[in-house]
Amino acid sequence: MSLEKILKKILDDAQAEADKIIHESQEKAGEIKEKARKEASELVKVLVKEAERQGRLEASRLVTQSRLEKKINILSRKKELINEVLERAFQKENLEKKGLKRKIIMKEGEKEEPYDEEKLKEELRSRLENEILEVLKI
Repeated sequence: MSLEKILKKILDDAQAEADKIIHESQEKAGEIKEKARKEASELVKVLVKEAERQGRLEASRLVTQSRLEKKINILSRKKELINEVLERAFQKENLEKKGLKRKIIMKEGEKEEPYDEEKLKEELRSRLENEILEVLKI
């Protein structure tokens, strides 16, 4: 065999080996790429599920907070209305000018004593709130 043929054979063998290595490397790279794509896809699914869960929790928290704020506002407005009703009732009857008195009945007889307007309003406010709750079945 001539030297040229030997060199050509060596070069052909080297080229075939290089092609084989390149082909195997490309296959391996494709496998690694596919594996990375699958892992990324799974990670995306996990992250999306977690984000959805967090979103539902946040939405639930916001709804609960809104309901609580609504109840607080209703309660506040109800108290304002009760106070307004009591104030108007006292003004209409001029109870402030008449001076409130309460009658105490004892064994020995009856006795009248001054009655604190604020104390009466507080008692009435409490009773009125309870009656409103009963009527509204709350």
